Amino acid sequence: MLHEADLIEYGIGSTGLTTVEHVVPQSEDAGQSNTYANCLYACRWCNRSRSKLPLHDGSGNVLLNPTTSAWADHFEVRDDKLSPKTGSGKYTEVAYSINDPFKVQRRAARRKLIERCRTLVLEAPAEIERLSRVVGHLAASDALDEAEVVRSLARRLNEQVALARQALERYQGVPVDADKACRCRLEPTMPPQVAEQLIALC
Repeated sequence: MLHEADLIEYGIGSTGLTTVEHVVPQSEDAGQSNTYANCLYACRWCNRSRSKLPLHDGSGNVLLNPTTSAWADHFEVRDDKLSPKTGSGKYTEVAYSINDPFKVQRRAARRKLIERCRTLVLEAPAEIERLSRVVGHLAASDALDEAEVVRSLARRLNEQVALARQALERYQGVPVDADKACRCRLEPTMPPQVAEQLIALC
């Protein structure tokens, strides 16, 4: 599956890359077409891949709903591919063409970006603090030109951290602009597998 942020560079607003996916297909139950719990936000590639496949495959397997199922229970990640561990995982993989080369490529790009940004956000502040101390020592020694060079390095690093934070915010489980007054009146929570990967961005 792709995250909305994976598609930003393609211009979501003008090209219709995101669609409404119906958990129970309209062909099975048109009455649920506009039911809140039956509608998911999905990229058009996944929606098109599934087409009219039913919720159940007839062998006891069900298409996994990403809002109610922890996918780590059904898949393991291998080289940015999602390898099914359960029958429902396999049915979901096939239905949504989850390991289509394009999707694997986008997941790999996402992983690398998040890893780089996460490392920068977590480790750069200590380096910026160290550079600030160096600036202080140089200034105290009247090495003002050298101090300005180091100060400039610290500023650039700080700018890179700010950009990394912005990039990570695009991949938040709960979007930055999400309405905090959720209709369910509950605080949004993350599955444990996701929660353990979270870092504070403020």
